[in-house]
Amino acid sequence: MGMMAFSGCDIGDPNTVTFDANGGTGEMEPQTFNGSVKKYLSHNKFTREGFAFAEWNTIPDGTGVRYKDGQEISISDDMTLYAQWAHLYTVAFEANGGTGTMQDQTFTEGVEQAIATNAFTREGYSFSGWDTVPGGDNVLYVDAQKIKITADMTLYAKWTESAPVPVDIVVTFNANGGTGTMQPQTFQSGVRQDLSPNAFTREGHSFVKWTTVADGSGLFYYDEQDIVIYESMTLYAQWRSNGGTQDEGQLNGHAYVDLGLPSGLKWATCNVGATVPEGHGDPVAWGETASKYSYYWDNYAHCNNAYDALTKYCNMSYYGDNGYVDNLTTLESVDDAATARWGAGWRMPTRNDMDELFDNCTRTAVTQGGVAGYKFTGPNGNSIFLPANGYRYLENVVEDNTCYYWTSSLYTANEPNLAYCLIVGPENSYVNISYRCRGLLVRAVCSPAK
Repeated sequence: MGMMAFSGCDIGDPNTVTFDANGGTGEMEPQTFNGSVKKYLSHNKFTREGFAFAEWNTIPDGTGVRYKDGQEISISDDMTLYAQWAHLYTVAFEANGGTGTMQDQTFTEGVEQAIATNAFTREGYSFSGWDTVPGGDNVLYVDAQKIKITADMTLYAKWTESAPVPVDIVVTFNANGGTGTMQPQTFQSGVRQDLSPNAFTREGHSFVKWTTVADGSGLFYYDEQDIVIYESMTLYAQWRSNGGTQDEGQLNGHAYVDLGLPSGLKWATCNVGATVPEGHGDPVAWGETASKYSYYWDNYAHCNNAYDALTKYCNMSYYGDNGYVDNLTTLESVDDAATARWGAGWRMPTRNDMDELFDNCTRTAVTQGGVAGYKFTGPNGNSIFLPANGYRYLENVVEDNTCYYWTSSLYTANEPNLAYCLIVGPENSYVNISYRCRGLLVRAVCSPAK
């Protein structure tokens, strides 16, 4: 019997992979595969201007079988692999008031990538993020944030003014017709501090405020006002002759007046944080009880750093932090600036209270004690004065010729990041809405027992 010959293992017939640039340029040699033996695909050598190589596909439009560059595969037939391309986009960077240079950055379509770390600087400012418009109010991207983009774009640096380095300065007090003594007071520039309480007196007169000029012009401040100053100065006492008042009484040491409103509600004669009707008092964010240096969502007490991440007073899950909803629509006492600052019995007005004031009183633009504002006169002839001082956004005062006063009522229609407020100014007068993170003034109300 003859001997039978064996050839070892059958590896099958060779098959060929052909590479197609599919819109790109360059050359790649076909690659031979032997039957079911696995082998790594040749690495792509094609290029295409404005595009990055993404992968291989058995169909030009990318709807076939996909293979990664250099993937280990085996094949049983000849096939052609078509290069698949992803757009390349450019991100340019603008200093937007700062200095320095940053190279354009290339992004591949559909690929998440970190924005280049900011290299711009601006004297007296700190970098807070990027926006897509130079004068925008938003910080869309933080430094080195990972993003995907679908078009070329320019990012503009956003800046936050830095507080100056504090230095000791002195405030000197002048009785300006009164009597008594007051020691000079030391401040640190740029640091908030209460003025010393007035210790001067003047027969037949009441203390009104301090001004930087003896005749009452210049900058003005109220007794024990929380202020920020940057240079030494002298403050002159301003006096008002005593006379009759329309005050109905006091609650917890704060005066109120009856305007003859249908509800019988009494309105305070001064803003929360002020001691005289002309005092602006302390602006607060809605639901907060103290003023602060800057007003924005990143330091608002009732959210998680964003307008759509509310942590209290939310009736829509879209605006709640991780879908949070509590359906609270009126400020609780602990979050009511009037109650927290002036004690039980005082509160911020509701929207209905503010509507009643607006609908039943006449409004007149006046200047009282050198302060511009609006006089509300009730049906019985009594009145209150609301100084105009705009609202605070970030570190800025906006529309300082207009009254902005909070109510305690949440705006529940479709955006609970808003709350109702009174707006009275040269162009608009109505009960409207404002973003909760802004700093508005507060005029308190009470219903004292008869």
